[in-house]
Amino acid sequence: MANKKTILFSSSSLYLSFPQFKAIISEFKDFKKVLLNVNEPTTSDIDNNYIKNKNILQIFDNYIKLEPIKQSQLSRFITYKNYKKSLTKYLYKINPDLIVSGSDLSLSSRVMFSWSRKIGIPFVILQPSFIEGVPSKYGLIERVKYIIVNKIFGLPLYRKQNLYGNESQKSYLFLWGRYFIQNPQRKNLFILGNPAFDNLFRNFNAKRIIKNTIIICTENIEFLGINYADKVNRIYIEAIKSKPDIKFFIKVHPRESKEKYENLFPRDKFPNVTIVKDENLYELFILCDVQISVASFSSFEAAAMGLPIIIVRPDNEIKFPDHFKEEIDIRVTKDGEIVNAINLALSDEYWKHFIERREKYFGKLLHSTDGQSAKRVAQIIKGLVSK
Repeated sequence: MANKKTILFSSSSLYLSFPQFKAIISEFKDFKKVLLNVNEPTTSDIDNNYIKNKNILQIFDNYIKLEPIKQSQLSRFITYKNYKKSLTKYLYKINPDLIVSGSDLSLSSRVMFSWSRKIGIPFVILQPSFIEGVPSKYGLIERVKYIIVNKIFGLPLYRKQNLYGNESQKSYLFLWGRYFIQNPQRKNLFILGNPAFDNLFRNFNAKRIIKNTIIICTENIEFLGINYADKVNRIYIEAIKSKPDIKFFIKVHPRESKEKYENLFPRDKFPNVTIVKDENLYELFILCDVQISVASFSSFEAAAMGLPIIIVRPDNEIKFPDHFKEEIDIRVTKDGEIVNAINLALSDEYWKHFIERREKYFGKLLHSTDGQSAKRVAQIIKGLVSK
């Protein structure tokens, strides 16, 4: 019997990419599926904490943990050089036939992509979320460093752009829909739908049962300015205090601390609040009637699952890419609006309107809502492996 082909899944930004991995992995019964914990020097804490959930490891045939590289006292250069050497050693050990990642901008994914080109295997980027990067401008010194580091030493310290899937057109980019295309001329581009949403669309029930529970999904917004964060939190507090008969879950973003929100919403002053972080988001959505955020990707997931969403944008400042554009959300831009927004989101009349808008909205953004995206992704991957 021939040896099974091996597909390597990268843990980079795992909290975003894992729902995609989980959705497609059952399509590869005849393949060996390996999760590599890449232990990136800059993001290892986030990924390691997420991997602690045993349910994650159960869907893979093998789990390999790259030993962390200590930060060099001399410079990041030595740290990154040692990291590249260590990661490359593991790649030769696993010897995959194809690599799947949720990004091509992380340190690990750029090392793995370079290695995949050298070995001659496909490198697939499976869209994990909204795909904009954080805008940044590189000056002359940074550009010179980029050339030196990348061309001479082959170390990915600087990236050329800020969009997932566009670092190199020689990788294979799988997008959810044509709406997300940033470069129409890009080679190796496939529009296949969102595998993680397959079950959400298949299981959507237009019949609604009110549970008197709302979920607020936080974002790490302090970097946008303390004043902006205070405005957002003030609206959250107004919502919670004005609705003492409603239970609120506050789902803490993976890049934030639970303690921050425990201090902001102490139990003795907010008895109707439960603060969670590691709980499964989709399981929480099942318990809730409405979702609130500042245009987080979690609102995209909530709407797909069938929850009306409220987007908080103080003073209507555009701090995050707006993929909702009031086509599917209720918008709150100042104090005093959140209570009416909640009342509207809970009403029967709005529910009927939301169902119609939801179908139209996802029909525009996604390739399909037929629940078959995972099969399309698997078909392309199997074809790439068999080449």
